[in-house]
Amino acid sequence: MDQKRELTKYLLLQSFKELMLKYPFKKITIQMIADGAGVIRSTFYNYFKDKYELLEYCVEDEIMSSAYELLDIDMELEAIKMIFVRLEKDKAFIKKAFEITGQNSFRGILSKAIGTMFYKMIKKHGLNISSDVSFLTEENIVAYYSLGLVSAIELWLLEHDKVCASEMFETYIYLMSNSVLDLMDYGINI
Repeated sequence: MDQKRELTKYLLLQSFKELMLKYPFKKITIQMIADGAGVIRSTFYNYFKDKYELLEYCVEDEIMSSAYELLDIDMELEAIKMIFVRLEKDKAFIKKAFEITGQNSFRGILSKAIGTMFYKMIKKHGLNISSDVSFLTEENIVAYYSLGLVSAIELWLLEHDKVCASEMFETYIYLMSNSVLDLMDYGINI
């Protein structure tokens, strides 16, 4: 029974992804997704309440699940790299997904998922903050890094998609390891 359930979810997801490559998200109906998966419309609702929940499932299953597994075995950098690799694998779909805006935007769904990853890292390793700035809360740090990573992903895929995942990962790690002041050449040592 679990195998059949997983197969049906997979077929619904694949149908959705194929439709996203052909139609704007707003034009895709539950009936279209069900038809593409070879199931009746009511079957869709046995798995997802709407296409936004299916989009969330896509992010969790196809992008984040591998990253979470790597976190579990203390491979944090590899987890971040895995996100880039998984996004590159489905580049055409992800580009279309970034067109989904509004309350349930793809950007928001991806930010939330990446935020969960950063929360897991912080819970596992704690924070090493040598400042007593009240703004440096766990929530604000997670938001800052989540939004930063999603912005880097969006810029990469929408404007520089010829750059491979490995190079983009290296670029991201370099930028995260250096402040903007470190990158400037303004002749003053801080």
